[in-house]
Amino acid sequence: MLQIQGINVHYGRRQRLFDVTLPVLEDGDILGLLGPNAAGKSTLMKALSGTHAYQGNILYKGKAQGQYGPSAWAKDVAYMPQSPPQESALLPFELLWSAARALKLALTDAELRALIESLLNRLGLAEVALAPMHSLSGGKRQLVGLALALIRNPRLLLLDEPTSALDLHWRMVVLDWVRERIDHQGGIAIAALHDLDLAARYCNKLALLDRGRLVAAGPTEAVLTADVLARVFNVDVHVEKGILGHPLVQVLRPQLAPKSSLTALTSPSCSIK
Repeated sequence: MLQIQGINVHYGRRQRLFDVTLPVLEDGDILGLLGPNAAGKSTLMKALSGTHAYQGNILYKGKAQGQYGPSAWAKDVAYMPQSPPQESALLPFELLWSAARALKLALTDAELRALIESLLNRLGLAEVALAPMHSLSGGKRQLVGLALALIRNPRLLLLDEPTSALDLHWRMVVLDWVRERIDHQGGIAIAALHDLDLAARYCNKLALLDRGRLVAAGPTEAVLTADVLARVFNVDVHVEKGILGHPLVQVLRPQLAPKSSLTALTSPSCSIK
């Protein structure tokens, strides 16, 4: 179980998150973190990962984040930042091997080699496994970043824009795999996403941020409503049930009027659950 309560974050004197409380997340949940640019998605992900200071409560398995030591937290929690791994002379295979040994995974060399090869094959990276990172495209480096997050088989997976540099095929491959892992191995995932339809397809819960404040959170169908999306993203939309059973968002046109104030965004169907 993961509980996120009353999170406030400052960068210097400027406050970026204001009292953000998310729905309780349990084994098998994937929460999509949505919002326009500068909404606070990455800031919240950094707080959850423990890489940025915050005020509030983050409880994982009933224990406060601060009560975990760095190694204990890293054992169960993996964070994939928005920026892909740096361009360098390191090879993807070397990078994964070094990360696994730094994490002190209890694997023999043969077991680790098999695990790395499996990850690289699943993510379409086998052909570039021995190519320097600086020779890879941004999308390929992003996939290497995902492999780095998954190599420890985490129980809590934090993904900040995991598909931003990928084409449609690989976006679906990545999110299919995350959904498959959560369904079959358990655990919890939180993914900051821009694509509303992908969020609707793969996430059973959503949280919508705007200017550092929580606008709506709860089951996917309760959050993806035309009224809330129009007010937050300043577009006219039509939401209907797609052929696969999840909401399908059609963006009709941009709105010319300025965005309404946050106080007008509260909707009974989008209360925190």
